[in-house]
Amino acid sequence: MSFANKRPGGRILPVRRLTPQVDPQKQFDKLAAAIGQIYNHNVSQLSYEELFRIGYGLVQSKNGSLAYDGVKGVLETHLSDCVHRDVLVHMDAVRSNPSAVTNDALLSSVRHLWSEHVTAMLVIKDVLMYVDKVYVKNANLVPVYEMGMCVFRDKVLLAAQKRLITQVVKAALAQISGERRGAHVDRSVLRGIVDMLVELQDTGQTRTVYETMMQPQLLAESRLFYCDAAKTRLADHSTAAYVRAAQADIDAEMDRAHAYLVPSTGTLLRNVLLDELIDKHASDIINIPNAGLVQLLDHRDTEALHTLYNLYAPMHPTLLILQTNIHSHVLELGQKFAVSLAPLSSSTMQSDEQEGPREKDKSAQVLGVAAKTAMALRWVQDILNLYDAYDEIICVSFSECQSMRQSIHDAFIEVINANSRAPELLSLFMDDSLKNGLKRKGEQEIDHLLERSVLMFRFLQNKDAFEHYYKLHLAKRLLLGRSLSDDAEHSLVSKLKVECGSQFTLKLEGMFKDMQLSSDLAYGFKESGAADADFDLSLSVLTPTYWPALAPPMSEEAKLEMQSVEPPPGVLRTSVEAFTQYYLHHRSGRRLAWQYNMGNADIKLQFGTRTYELNVSTYQMFILTLFADIDDLSLTTTEIQQQTRIPIEALTRQLQSLACAKYKILSKTPVSREVGANDRFAFNNNFKSAQYRIRIPVVAAKASVETEKEKSESMAAIGLERQYVVEAAIVRIMKTRKQMVHEQLVTETIKQLSARFLPTPKLIKEAIGRLIDREYLQRSPDDPRLYNYLA
Repeated sequence: MSFANKRPGGRILPVRRLTPQVDPQKQFDKLAAAIGQIYNHNVSQLSYEELFRIGYGLVQSKNGSLAYDGVKGVLETHLSDCVHRDVLVHMDAVRSNPSAVTNDALLSSVRHLWSEHVTAMLVIKDVLMYVDKVYVKNANLVPVYEMGMCVFRDKVLLAAQKRLITQVVKAALAQISGERRGAHVDRSVLRGIVDMLVELQDTGQTRTVYETMMQPQLLAESRLFYCDAAKTRLADHSTAAYVRAAQADIDAEMDRAHAYLVPSTGTLLRNVLLDELIDKHASDIINIPNAGLVQLLDHRDTEALHTLYNLYAPMHPTLLILQTNIHSHVLELGQKFAVSLAPLSSSTMQSDEQEGPREKDKSAQVLGVAAKTAMALRWVQDILNLYDAYDEIICVSFSECQSMRQSIHDAFIEVINANSRAPELLSLFMDDSLKNGLKRKGEQEIDHLLERSVLMFRFLQNKDAFEHYYKLHLAKRLLLGRSLSDDAEHSLVSKLKVECGSQFTLKLEGMFKDMQLSSDLAYGFKESGAADADFDLSLSVLTPTYWPALAPPMSEEAKLEMQSVEPPPGVLRTSVEAFTQYYLHHRSGRRLAWQYNMGNADIKLQFGTRTYELNVSTYQMFILTLFADIDDLSLTTTEIQQQTRIPIEALTRQLQSLACAKYKILSKTPVSREVGANDRFAFNNNFKSAQYRIRIPVVAAKASVETEKEKSESMAAIGLERQYVVEAAIVRIMKTRKQMVHEQLVTETIKQLSARFLPTPKLIKEAIGRLIDREYLQRSPDDPRLYNYLA
């Protein structure tokens, strides 16, 4: 036989090894005996290699089923014996005498049996690794370790109609319940039981035994336990005590879940507690009489409020209840603040309507104005203090929750805008702060005050009304030099500019510009040599469009009367004429209109042998000048008016300040508070005062709350300005859209103007009518609701 033509690449197979025939049953008996030794902790006396070869041999000899099923049988027999020997006696003890001791004994015995079984199965799994890898995979069976877990479940826990698992779960729940009531339990035992139930799968192999047998009962018992606890606490706990107890319960359950339960159970338990302790009693908890949410807010109990918020926040309905109650409480406090302003509405007309002959009554009215002004300032300060308190609560207790902040902001918006005088009072508060409130305050305190003032401004809906009053107050501060800090003034205007844009502060910035230009003009006038060296003249040259508050609407007759006022002959008239010439020479095409009603002067007067320095208004200086050169001169009201041409209403106030107030610079005949046309005035040489410098205030000239008449005039001016603003907004919108239906135009107009004020649909409709009359808009011939823009 020749191999010359053998195909190349052939493979030579190894010689088959012929193994001696062995009895599979004897081999398995060795394996079964080894399993017994493993359970008896005699692993050191076994040969791992020999046991592995036995499993390998059984699989190779097609006896894998003998190895797998045989091991299963050995496990079943061993566990059944252990249960009857070590566990059932404890179960019977629990059933006959349930207590913490018998429960712990039962749980300890089951835990010990489980621990022994798991330790043994880890070794058995390694010994039968080849059985797992080949036979179990090919036969589509569960691995050896999982098979051992199923045997423990079926032969230990589920044996005898599930009596043991039922008793184990009951004992574990009893131990947990005891710990809730303060009893000491062995947490390591409970941890072992829970681990066992978590690792074991139910018979359907879909969920763990823990999820099917223990967790539902644990949650149900927890619900009943905390339901009773909630009812008991509501009867004798305050809100603070209740929420602290509820938080302590949740913390305890979370600690319990971390120690011997599973994380998912901790989450479910937390939900149960929140439902039973908080959600079902959310309104009752915060409305406990005399010890509820209102008291926590009033006493600023930030710690209790923080606990309360943490319990209410996870559930939207309860958080909404908390927001609603806080919102309502802020409104109640705002109503209490509003009650303090009631005298403003009931008596602001006294100075206009009441005219009494007695000086005592008039003094009472003057004091009333000061008291009402203080009352108005206190209202703003109370609102700001309340906001500061709630802002701290939001930051410290409510974890900067935006929904809580928005709810509280909405409440403050309602409180502030419920007061029709809010724009005026806020402007008056800012005026007082910038004149008096910044004394002895640091930079941070000043900035905080301005920030809070601007925040209150942000809450105003009628910002245009605030602008009206603020321009008036700012003008008086600048012209009379009453502001304490130019930096604070500019800072406040900058903050308002950020809030409302440059258009809002255009005139305010123009006022500051005018004051700077006036300073430059005064310096140039003095340097030119045209000024009188013995007379220090300080002037403010104002642009009328920037200072509308100082030029209110008036009749032509009133304008002529105001313009006819001129200084008495002398150094003052000479200085005024010199500055007029200087200004017109350097500012061609301009015209000066002197506003003597806004000035003031420092003059020295000699009364007998004593000299005083008086700070008076310009009109008062005009009046006193008439008495300067003639001794024992007396003039009637009519004569003074003819020489000074001061309007009679203003003249009456000036004479009252000089002759009828605290400092009687002039003597009046007859002596009374009222000023008549024929009353005579003379220089009071007998005047005396302990002060050298004396300021003569003008009656009703102090910044104060407006009377009803003044308020009506202001609202009329604001209403007129709103008409122009609404018309301008409509034109801007239509110029862009070209064509719009009525409803869309109204909506868009409100949207654009809401930052300044909220125009009513009626106001917008009237503005549309005026624009149609002036041919800015046109109604569509086909649809009267449709407007067309006319270029």
